[in-house]
Parts: sequence; C-alpha cells; structure tokens
Amino acid sequence: MPVVSCQKQGRTDYSIALEFGNGGKTGKMVGTMEPVRGLDGLTSEELRASRQGWWDEFFTRFLLSWIPEETHSLIDVGCGLATAAHALLPCLRGGVYVGIDADESRLREAERLCAGTAYAERVRFQQGRAEQLPCPDSAADLVLSSMILQHVMDVPAALSEIKRVLRPGGRFVAVEPDNLSNQFYFDGSLQQVNAAFRDLFAAHRIARRPADTAIGPAVPGALEKAGFTVIDCRPYALGRVSRLLASEFFDRARRVAAIASSAAGLPADNPALEGCLATITRVAVALGSETVGYGCHLVPVFVSVAEKKP
Repeated sequence: MPVVSCQKQGRTDYSIALEFGNGGKTGKMVGTMEPVRGLDGLTSEELRASRQGWWDEFFTRFLLSWIPEETHSLIDVGCGLATAAHALLPCLRGGVYVGIDADESRLREAERLCAGTAYAERVRFQQGRAEQLPCPDSAADLVLSSMILQHVMDVPAALSEIKRVLRPGGRFVAVEPDNLSNQFYFDGSLQQVNAAFRDLFAAHRIARRPADTAIGPAVPGALEKAGFTVIDCRPYALGRVSRLLASEFFDRARRVAAIASSAAGLPADNPALEGCLATITRVAVALGSETVGYGCHLVPVFVSVAEKKP
C-alpha cells in the first residue's frame, strides 16, 4: 500500500470549526445573522477553511496507508467540497471518484473546484443521502466517509447501504470524531476551558440525538453488527499548533462554542453555553489579551477500516 502523499494540501491558520451538524436546518449563530448552513452546521466557506485546517499531507498519508493500491472505484459519502478527491486522486492514478452529498449547492461548488484539475475527468458527483445511496450494487472498491456518520439519524441504514454498494471484499474507511473529548491548549492545557467545552458538547450531543456527534469510538462495533469484517481502528488527533495572540485564540474558541450551540439549536441562555463563554472570558482575562503563545484546538477522531465479506 502507498504510504506517501503525492499532493501537498493547503494549510490555513484557521481554528478547526467543528463539523457538528444541524440536521439540514438553516440557522443563526448566537447573536448574529448567518447564511444557510449544511448538515455539518457550517457554511461552505467555513467547511473549506475547516478541512484545510486539519486535512494536510500527514492525514492524506495516513489514509493512503489503508487504501489498496489497486483501488479503481471510490465513493465518497457526504463528500462536501470533495476534499478527498483533491487529496487522494493524484495518488490513485487510475481511480474514479464519485462524490455523494445531500447539499446541491455544495455539489456545485465541488464541481467548480475540481474543474481544470489533472483528475477532473475521473470525478463525478451525485446528490443523495447516506441512508439511500444513488449507486448500483457492488459498484465500488472503496467507500469513504469523513465526519459524516455523526450527522446520520439512522446509522444502521447507512452502513447497510454502504455494504450494498461495495463489491465483495471491498473496503470501507470511516473517519469519525469523539466531540466530547475536544481539547484546547495555549502554552499548556486549559483545564477549565476544556471542562466547560465538555459540558457544552454534551448538551449539543443530547440535542442532536438520534445522531451521535461522539460516534467515533462506537463505529467498529456498529460495523460488526452490520456484517462487516473490521480490519482496524486507529485514533488520530486533528489539529495543529499555531503561534498567535491570546485574544485571537480565545476568539476562535468562542467561535467554536457559537457553531456548536447554533448547530444544536441551543438558546443563548443555555446554561452550558453561558458557562462555556464565561469560562473562556475568565481564562482569557487571566492570561492577558496581548500574550503571545502556542495555541491548539485538538479533535480526536477514530479511523475505522472494514471490509465487506466475500
């Protein structure tokens, strides 16, 4: 299997905007007017910045270690802006990519971003949902889902569909988070901030049920129940360290809190949200807004690899 990345991914100094999900509803950020958001709770621009913030050459290399070299047909469930196509197709020289997403506007943007690339002729898009994939039986050597199962209301139905479209012996790679375990660092662990965010993420998780925004560690068990053969499951930490002002870092933390609360439909006076914002402000004041340090927002994900039984 290949273990090197053939294309360096772009990077941005944007804190990971957690891809929480809002069930496809439009929504407002706390105290602001916002444009239409997707199933992940983000605008297309926020999604693009988020993926650029964590999907780098190291993550691409990690994924490629689980993708057989002979992979010819790849279905990306919940493809968004087709980040996977840009990362993987330069290495999968003969690979044909089908991106599936429920959001028509994102599919149009994904098509625009792929136009003119060296692999554009090997890319196509279809509108659809994970629970009812618009693909024939045994159509793919590989199915990929990245941060998607956390938004799905009926995971067993989605896994059944993924198994249906895989050829016998085909492989499924799922990248899913445990959003209860996000960690924030600024020249060390911010324990009070992390505890406050855990309370907020717990409230978000309850509000989003039956979807599960902390599904990552539960995916292998769900795959076994769906009849897959589980090959492996590896934890992977998304995030990177940046040198920045404390004021900028804590503004980003407030942004994450706002996205999480908006995606879950939490009101501005929700105790977990109020407590989180108050804690951020208290810690920020104690550190000083002009303090320069090394900050990081870390999101743990679980990369589960399984195969359809022959």
